[in-house]
Amino acid sequence: MSIVYQALKRSCPKERDEAERRPTIKIRGRVTEGLRVGANFTSILWVKAQFISKLSIDPYPGTLNLEIVDREDCRNFEALKAQQGIEITPEDPSFCKGKCYPVLIMGRLKAVIVVPVVKDYPKHKMELIASQNVKEALSLKTGDLLEVEIL
Repeated sequence: MSIVYQALKRSCPKERDEAERRPTIKIRGRVTEGLRVGANFTSILWVKAQFISKLSIDPYPGTLNLEIVDREDCRNFEALKAQQGIEITPEDPSFCKGKCYPVLIMGRLKAVIVVPVVKDYPKHKMELIASQNVKEALSLKTGDLLEVEIL
């Protein structure tokens, strides 16, 4: 055990204990086809810059869409969306805000859930943004079940 870790362990016991007790939240969904507009969104300069600066993700052009179908996963997703998240703020008034939540896909690939802040956005639709093509990286196809772990 490093000296730095030992010092942190002694100086921040409450924060360490809370982090260790925090339950792991996982949400599953089925890979679905999207509207094919995610590549346009993730390629906009101000969007790309905010994903890099706020979330440390240089977004691949496009999103991966999941449909949340299990009742417990739907509840977990609704609870997640009720949290503050990391905001992507539009520079162009014709765009909406987005709330983002860092995740780990299938225990291997870091990504972000992005939830557009619009009135009629489908409540069981999850959009994922990563630094690479998620379908290719994880050999996924439409209809596959995918699990994300909230970080």
